[in-house]
Amino acid sequence: MEKGYLVGGRYEILGTLGEGGMANVYLANDTLLNRKVAVKALRYDLQDDESVKKRFGREAKATSGLSNPNIVNVLDVGNDDGVQYIVIEYVDGPNLKKYIRTHFPIPYREVVDIMKQICMAVSDAHEHGIIHRDLKPENILVDEKKDPIQVKVSDFGIALALSERSITRTNSLLGSVHYMSPEQIKGRSATVLSDIYALGIILFELLTKHVPFTGDTAVTVALKHSKEEMPDLKKIDPNIPQPLENAVLKATAKDPDQRYQSVREMCDDLNTCLMPERADEPKFIPTPINNLEETRVMEPLDDAVEKAASEKKPQKMSRRRKMILLASIVPLVLILFIVAMVMKSNQETTVPDLYNLTVKQANVILKSSNLSVGDLSKENDDDVEAGHVIKSIPAKGLKLKNGAKVNLVVSLGATYYKMPKLVGKQYEDISDNLKRRGFKVKVDYKATNQYDAGTIIKQSIPSGKKVVTKNKSLTLTVAKIKTVKPKVVKVRDLTGYNLKSIQDYASETGLTLNTSYDYSDDIEDGLLISQTPTANSTISQGGTLSVVISKGADPDKSSSNDKDTSNSDSSDNSSNSSGTNTVTKDITIPYDSSGNNNVTIYISDATHSIGTVYKTMTITGDTPVTLSFNLKDGQTGSYIVERNNKTVLGGSVNG
Repeated sequence: MEKGYLVGGRYEILGTLGEGGMANVYLANDTLLNRKVAVKALRYDLQDDESVKKRFGREAKATSGLSNPNIVNVLDVGNDDGVQYIVIEYVDGPNLKKYIRTHFPIPYREVVDIMKQICMAVSDAHEHGIIHRDLKPENILVDEKKDPIQVKVSDFGIALALSERSITRTNSLLGSVHYMSPEQIKGRSATVLSDIYALGIILFELLTKHVPFTGDTAVTVALKHSKEEMPDLKKIDPNIPQPLENAVLKATAKDPDQRYQSVREMCDDLNTCLMPERADEPKFIPTPINNLEETRVMEPLDDAVEKAASEKKPQKMSRRRKMILLASIVPLVLILFIVAMVMKSNQETTVPDLYNLTVKQANVILKSSNLSVGDLSKENDDDVEAGHVIKSIPAKGLKLKNGAKVNLVVSLGATYYKMPKLVGKQYEDISDNLKRRGFKVKVDYKATNQYDAGTIIKQSIPSGKKVVTKNKSLTLTVAKIKTVKPKVVKVRDLTGYNLKSIQDYASETGLTLNTSYDYSDDIEDGLLISQTPTANSTISQGGTLSVVISKGADPDKSSSNDKDTSNSDSSDNSSNSSGTNTVTKDITIPYDSSGNNNVTIYISDATHSIGTVYKTMTITGDTPVTLSFNLKDGQTGSYIVERNNKTVLGGSVNG
């Protein structure tokens, strides 16, 4: 499956994760739930093999009923245009084989934790009537993002429900030989105890970084599993706790009856194998069994003939004997020929790279790889010349059986695109579409007041012209608004103006008004005391005009004068009231970037009421302000700052 292909109309292929015996595994994105998943699709060359289809379907059936944190869950099953697929959860991490290679030596406690997780997964499968049959580190995935790490058992591709008795003996030997039990090697059906043997080999590998038995051929390894004792773990690592070595020896006993009789039993034993009270446990030594079938080494045929010739005198073979010998040889030769042809037909070859070749050239290359051309389909491609191969199905690098057919997608040449009318459209609305089609878009901006900003006013390729869009240069002229110099206002002398007249003036001239209040003995209440900028100076339109409005005479000063007069008239009277003290409070008014920043301040003290405006101002950023309170001894003052009739600050001060 090619990158970008949508499996089942939902799972977008992102790349290849691996290739298996009957399925290829792809990394995909679940477009419905926006999460990464793994898609196992039946191999292209096996789609017509009914027995493989049944086995592949059995995987989905066997594992869809399992729900365990240590088992890779099946999420979906489907058929995409004749191709069976299974969607499983994606584990972003290495398999256990790679993890052992990069993290060895692994602490014993972590080894035990990993094995317990694997055992819990396999035990759950056994309780649902499923034997894994292919347990090995390559089929166990490690999620290193979890702490502690989490492992998940995967690939139930050759798992078998115990209720399905029709499976052939050939299928019983599908597991990897390095982890295969002696009884499987002898051709017997796999059982729960076979999985336990494989778990013992995995535990051995976690402790030593290698499998116990190796050889040049699978037969050599298989014989060692049947005949040889397990290597002495203490010689490899003298520090291995005896109960942990015993777990390996008990799980891998040649006689199935001497092994753990269930995975749960093995898990329980691992739970306590590192406890101090088991440190002096004796070594487990399996009882030797003598009923294993002996493998006899046959005498070379030539040696046997020579030996017979030396013991007996040559005798002339009769005609009848010759006919019997010939009759026995012919079937043997025929059988050998059939076996050779079957083996040849089962051999695999790799799909070669056919990109940009002509169909004739591709045919020659495929023949040299023991493959042939299948169906031809055609489509437009801007990069591949007409008549040349765009891609092969299956893709290059995938394995096929000898003699399989490879379908080819052949180019019809570049796609021509009829240029639409772009003038008058907003550039932002069509830019992504143009780039996706392959245009190299260049934008020139032109200042104008005839079009809204961002409107296309000219295109280098006229509308209606047919072009190949791949890397085609397209220049668009886009309108931008002319910049206008701000208007300058000469500030009027506002002496004698009241607040309403000043507000009208600020509105007419486009100035922002900032109003504050103060007492004045000379200026009447409600009239201007001072202005900034001063009269006849200039300010840009939109600038701030600050004015101070009179609140009339300060009542405190009048009261003080009256008291002084009274004291001078009567020296017998003493002061019975205290004066006011000035208390300041520093606040910072926050700027609101999304709305109006005209603020109003109210204060309450000996001379101000909280319902009367103390100060109004327009801020352009976070603005510090010092508030001044006239407070009598023991009096509490308060303040409120409002924006758009909503309080943004508030508080109190003490005299």
